[in-house]
Amino acid sequence: MKNKIAVLLVLMMSVSVISFAQILTPAKWTSELSKKEIKVGDEIEIIFKAKIDKTWHVYSNDFDPELGPILIEFDFEADASYERVGKVKPVNAQKHYDKIWEGEVSYFENTAEMRQKIKVKSLPLHIEGTFDFQTCSDQTGQCVMGDDEFEFTYGK
Repeated sequence: MKNKIAVLLVLMMSVSVISFAQILTPAKWTSELSKKEIKVGDEIEIIFKAKIDKTWHVYSNDFDPELGPILIEFDFEADASYERVGKVKPVNAQKHYDKIWEGEVSYFENTAEMRQKIKVKSLPLHIEGTFDFQTCSDQTGQCVMGDDEFEFTYGK
């Protein structure tokens, strides 16, 4: 009888730990290249898109980083096959004055899109990197950090 109770307690504790250990991911990202056919000399874009859960928002990268919210930040691995043209730019980010941060912030709700122009210098093209972002809830005020990675290889 004591063994059954011990096994039952271990199972209950395991279920409890598993349910609390779930990672909150209110923003799910995908990435793609703007062209299917690529040749040396082309300028293409990497398109980063996110689906954002209702009542959550993701901060962009086009406002004063000193305000407080964490801006989305991209890190590209260097490779001789490409050159970045400018910086990663947000597409249709919303802007508003935030009383809490005492400044204008830029963010996305429902969906997000960021784009990076790339000049193709040689084939095969190999692009990889990571990015970090902050997602916050409008209802609870909770914020969670997120990260993701991307990789593209094109050509022989």
